[in-house]
Parts: sequence; C-alpha cells; structure tokens
Amino acid sequence: MIIGPYESGRVYRGDCLELMLALPPESVPMIWTDPPYGNNNADCGDLISRARHACGDVGADEKEHVRPIANDGPEDMERVIRGMLAEAGRVLTKNCVCCCCGGGGGPKPTFARVALWMDEKPMAFFHAVVWDKGGLGMGWRYRRNYEMVMVAHRRGGKLKWETESSGMDTANVVRIGKIIPTADDHPTPKPVELVEHFLRLHTKPGDLVLDPFSGAGTTGVACVRLGREFLGFELDAQWTDVANRRIDAARRNLDPADLVSGQAGLFEGRI
Repeated sequence: MIIGPYESGRVYRGDCLELMLALPPESVPMIWTDPPYGNNNADCGDLISRARHACGDVGADEKEHVRPIANDGPEDMERVIRGMLAEAGRVLTKNCVCCCCGGGGGPKPTFARVALWMDEKPMAFFHAVVWDKGGLGMGWRYRRNYEMVMVAHRRGGKLKWETESSGMDTANVVRIGKIIPTADDHPTPKPVELVEHFLRLHTKPGDLVLDPFSGAGTTGVACVRLGREFLGFELDAQWTDVANRRIDAARRNLDPADLVSGQAGLFEGRI
C-alpha cells in the first residue's frame, strides 16, 4: 500500500511531527502508539535502571548501559504528543480510533495529562483502558503493575469498532503479562498481544495502522500477524533498524494466505 510518499509495512526514521505532514488527509483509520512518558525513563539513576541493576542486568559501570529515550523529558514529551495529536486530527478518517499508552497512576499523573490532551480539538477523548500487567510490579508502596491505554477518536466522528462482542474482550481492564526487558531490548517494550487486542477491536484485515513512536516495532509485528497494513515513524536510528528487522522476521514466519485472510497465527520465537 502506498500512502503519500510512504510504502506501508516498514518504519521510517525521522520526527513524526515532520513525517506526518506528508500523509494525505483522512488516510489512517487507526493510530496505536506508545509515546515517551516524560519521566526520563531508562536514564541513569531512574527506577528502570535501578531495577535492572538489582536484577543483575547492569554491570558495575551503570553509565555504560544508559539508554535514554528520545524526547522523554517533560517539556519535549508534551510537545511531541500534543503535536502528534494535532496532526492526527487531519490524517485520521472521520470514524477512527487513536490508542495512546499513558503510564500508570503515579507518581506523576502522565495518564491524566495525556487524556486531557486527547480531548482537545481536533480529537475527542473516549475512554481509559487499564492494562493489568500482573505480578508485583516495580516500586515499594502501590507497586506499579498497571498502565493506562487512552482511547480517543476524531472530534465530530465516531469511535471505529469492528467487533460485536460484549464479552471480556471489550472490557476496560485488559490482563496481559508484561515484558521485562533485557540489556538488548528496547527500554520500555510492550507485548505484541497488547497491541493485537486493540487491533482486533478497532480494525479489520487490510486496515492501515499508524505508529508515530514505533520504538522496536511491536505495532508493526502485530499488524503482520493480524493481516493489517502498517506504517511507522521512529526518531532513533538503532530502534528503526531493529523494528524493521523484527517486522521482516514476522513476515518470514507467516503463510502469505494467512495475511490475506487476517487469520495469521502465532509463530515460534520471541519477537
């Protein structure tokens, strides 16, 4: 699929605020993304780094393993998320969905800020879904074992639904185990199954899904597995390369007929 100057099925390196400008109006039915949280995650001395040190994943010289996330300071995070949402109102179809991870309940109310930004024109906030990650979580008191996935659509349109089910798959609590990253993983990975859950609810086979903050390409892998078209943007060269290699690996492990039918199954090996 060709979308403006882009070919679907891959992650392009660059600033999403610039790359989204080349997308045609009303060309994207769904955005699913995991943006920076504004907490300087994976920087030296933060909770993620300290937890990895305690688990033995970080050596004596911790600075050698610092992997800061681009635009993860509070001001930059607000700038890129609000900028992305403003442009989303132009590129999303009238009936659409925008799913945006927003962190957990504290100590900073990132999820609340993201929800408010997703309720500013041209977007309209719809709901907050709790991702129950299981386990004890990080931290000491109120250990962090959940995050929010904020859901919105274009103002004046409707939320795009592609399922008639009223069972647990449409509940506002989703229970999917978290990924504990190794030294070679992206610092804040999300499970492929989490993305697939929302793709099943809001897209049909062949629909285009955009991820403006692609990271290591989890959204692209989920799209391959479920037969959706995918387009991703990522600022970091390392993760752009990793993302495209993961997406290619997912393709090699699927029967092309499954991609057409949208019934792509799981395959062996971690992706």
